Amino acid sequence: MNRKIHYAWVMLAACCLLQGGTLGVIHNCRGIFYGPICRDLGVGQGSFTFYMLFFGLFSCIMLPFAGRVFHRVNIRWLLCGASVIFAGSVMVQAAFHSLAAFYAAGAVQGLTGAYLLFYPVPVLLGNWFRKGRGAAIGFAAATSGLAGAIMSPIGAAMISAWGWRTAAVAFGVISLLMAAPASFLLYLRPEDRNTTPYGAEETQAVQPLTGVSYETARRSAAYPVTILAALLLSFICGYYLQLASYGTAEGFTAAFGARMTALCMVGNVVSKLFLGWYYDRAGIRRAMYLGLAVVAVSFSVLLLPSPWWLSLGSLGAGFAMGMSCVMTPILVREIFGSRDYGRISAIVTIFTTVGVPIATVSLGFLYDAVGSYRPGMVMGVAVTAACMVLTEAALRMGRRLPAVEGETP
Repeated sequence: MNRKIHYAWVMLAACCLLQGGTLGVIHNCRGIFYGPICRDLGVGQGSFTFYMLFFGLFSCIMLPFAGRVFHRVNIRWLLCGASVIFAGSVMVQAAFHSLAAFYAAGAVQGLTGAYLLFYPVPVLLGNWFRKGRGAAIGFAAATSGLAGAIMSPIGAAMISAWGWRTAAVAFGVISLLMAAPASFLLYLRPEDRNTTPYGAEETQAVQPLTGVSYETARRSAAYPVTILAALLLSFICGYYLQLASYGTAEGFTAAFGARMTALCMVGNVVSKLFLGWYYDRAGIRRAMYLGLAVVAVSFSVLLLPSPWWLSLGSLGAGFAMGMSCVMTPILVREIFGSRDYGRISAIVTIFTTVGVPIATVSLGFLYDAVGSYRPGMVMGVAVTAACMVLTEAALRMGRRLPAVEGETP
């Protein structure tokens, strides 16, 4: 019997390559470059990582338009062009000798990253998968962690052997080769391929999307609470960028610091696969609380100055990325539904975009001020606890919102 593979699986594979080549190879491995670049330029961690604020700021500028652009242009050409510019901005960093140049590159990466890093996976796979949506989003998001786990130690070896400038060019090339070809396999909706979402009955008409209208959502109390919860989830996600520097600050080698980042990426992969699967079976509350508990315990363990505890804490800290990348879009859909999910999610994502830069810069300046990353870990535990409270409040408020039917995601 010759049965055609549903195109949703091709979409999943393409999203995996897109996430791995951009979020995984570039974004998740930034931390291994911080120390070498700071030493080369003769600047502090806080001053250099300030370029991440430019990344976040310009992502915020572009994200409000991302949803509209996705629905009005050919997303294959859009994502291919964005991936070329994104990877190119990484490669040209090899010629930089000033902070201003890095800040400019951060701005370019923010503008293009708005389309590559945050928007495609939850929106595209949310449209293409009716059955197993959480697992599909989790699997695609996990690819970025797998790419980061593989490339972190490889990148550290490249930097040691060839210097950070050659390594930056190599990382840009790898990103481009993964993301650009994958872009041409993507379609916004199943209707664009004359098919239905995976898990839907082939003979069944497309059902109207049900949920809260955008206007109702933005006037509700659940809206700012959800945004704040998502922002704090993104904040704790940003800790992974400082793990390599944390390891060396505790007196260990650069190779051990890179290994901490790699272990965090392993935790990233495990969390994204597990949380997507667990959400499909246990629901949003249990998945959220379990993930946040693992993160809080891991930040506490990172306060213990031994290789074994630092390794274990780094592994568990990877769950923060699973929470931010997988559970945040699922949380938004659970609270507000699918009707205007694209518009609501785009606004929420604006705030999650600045969470990672704020965390990175805060930890950098805090280290420059006190000479230790440990106060930052204590702050991480407190922020994680606040996430639990805000998540519960947002879910309770969301239950009282009126759901309506509509056709536009």
